[in-house]
Amino acid sequence: MRGFLDEIGKQLAGRWMALLTIPGLLFLITTAAARGLGHTMDFARAGDRLRHLTPDHGEPPATLVLSALVVLALATFAGLLAHWMSAAIEELWLTPWRLWPAGPLLRDRRRRWARAHWRYQQADQRREQAELAGLVQTAEAHARVAVQQAARRNRIALTRPRHAGWMADRLNSCGSRIMGQYGLDLDMVWPRMWLLLPDPARTDVRAARERFSQASGLAAWSVLYVVVGCLWWYPMALGGLSAGFLAWTRARRAVGNLADLVESSMDVHSPLLAEHLGVPLPDGRITPAIGATLRERIRKGA
Repeated sequence: MRGFLDEIGKQLAGRWMALLTIPGLLFLITTAAARGLGHTMDFARAGDRLRHLTPDHGEPPATLVLSALVVLALATFAGLLAHWMSAAIEELWLTPWRLWPAGPLLRDRRRRWARAHWRYQQADQRREQAELAGLVQTAEAHARVAVQQAARRNRIALTRPRHAGWMADRLNSCGSRIMGQYGLDLDMVWPRMWLLLPDPARTDVRAARERFSQASGLAAWSVLYVVVGCLWWYPMALGGLSAGFLAWTRARRAVGNLADLVESSMDVHSPLLAEHLGVPLPDGRITPAIGATLRERIRKGA
């Protein structure tokens, strides 16, 4: 699933410099203030430390320029560190976990999904029995229960969980559903599909990917602020933890939105792919057999 994410993320790479320096400057200022506070609430002491670190306007211009360059270099370094950590956090969120506690978490998710799926099946079976018996109102009541149970099951996963992390599993379910419905490998097909998508669809998919990148960036900065808070000023650690929770919730929302958009794009525009690759669609839709033909054509025998 990382293939189509990387393809979307290429459009965002040119903006990294502007997104690094300003947060890096803010991080340097807050770090200096935290060191001045030293696990206290003496803000006057922190102000004195900041004034001590600020170059005097009476200094020679060369000294002021050198100080500004040093500050910018440190801010850029902090931004690069956050950028690297952001990529690592994305890997943590999207890559299947292999070590503990992946096993217990996966078993728990599968157990909860199976229970929710069983409840949905029971409600749907009661609906069918009521319809056969001619009990319209009872069938409608069981239909509403079935819809509620399906929603609870889908909040856990759209398909039987295969990964311990929700975000990795959500993207995996997107690829699994496309393979099951159309016989198409999403990683293989997506670069070609991207060329055929209309501009509004591209914009929506790119925006969802960017929101996920922003969430992982916020998570990276939250880790740095937690470290600074643990070292010098504990309230900053609490703020970093709050920012980390916010980043996690935003990332989940962005991944869900991205998976929905990618799956919807395949549902709506995949016939265009068959048309451009010269594969006929007898009834106007892609079947698993046609999907297998498309896979072979895309693979080119490799």
